[in-house]
Amino acid sequence: MCSQCRKDWHPHIYRQWLQDAPPIPIYSAVPYSPMAGKILLAAKEQGINAADHLLVQAMAHSLKYFLHECGGDFFIPVPSRNAVTRKRGRQFVGFLSEELSALTGLAVAHNLIHVKKVKDQSSLDAIERQQNIYHSFHSKSYLSGRAIIIDDLVTTGATIRESVRALRASGIAVAGAVTACFAEPLR
Repeated sequence: MCSQCRKDWHPHIYRQWLQDAPPIPIYSAVPYSPMAGKILLAAKEQGINAADHLLVQAMAHSLKYFLHECGGDFFIPVPSRNAVTRKRGRQFVGFLSEELSALTGLAVAHNLIHVKKVKDQSSLDAIERQQNIYHSFHSKSYLSGRAIIIDDLVTTGATIRESVRALRASGIAVAGAVTACFAEPLR
C-alpha cells in the first residue's frame, strides 16, 4: 500500500437510493477513483491486508450511519462467482462482512448463492449488467429480521437490486445496502 493511497483515503458518508418499490438505501464511504480502484484490486486480487483494512474501515464508517438511520439485524454479503472465489482463495465480500461482524456484533448470513452463470460485470454497461445478473441469485433460506446487504462497490446497482430480489423472494426484509465505494452517478 503506497503512502499516498493511505493518505488520500478519506471515508465520508454518501447516501443513494435505488428507486425500486420500496426504495433501497445504499450507504457508501468513498467515491470510486483510480486510487480507490487500486485499493479495491489490492484487496480483492492480491489479498493485501492493508487494503483489506482500508475497505473495512470505510465500510464500518458507512455502516455506523446506516445503522443509526435505517437499522438492520444481520449482514448478507454479495457472493463472488465460484471460479473467482477459487482463484482468490476466499469469498472476498464474505470476509469483509465477517470483519464488520467482529466490530458490530451483528451476525453474517451467507444466504445468497449463484444459480446462473454470469459474466464479469466490469466491462458491461448498465443495461448489460442488469441483463447479466437478472435472476442469478437465490436465497438459501428464510431469515427473520432486516438484512443489510454488503458489497465492496456499487456502480449501477444491478447486483444490489438482484440481491434484494432474491432475498425478498424468500420473504426476507431488506433494510438496504452498505458498500465501501460507489461509482458516480448511480444509474
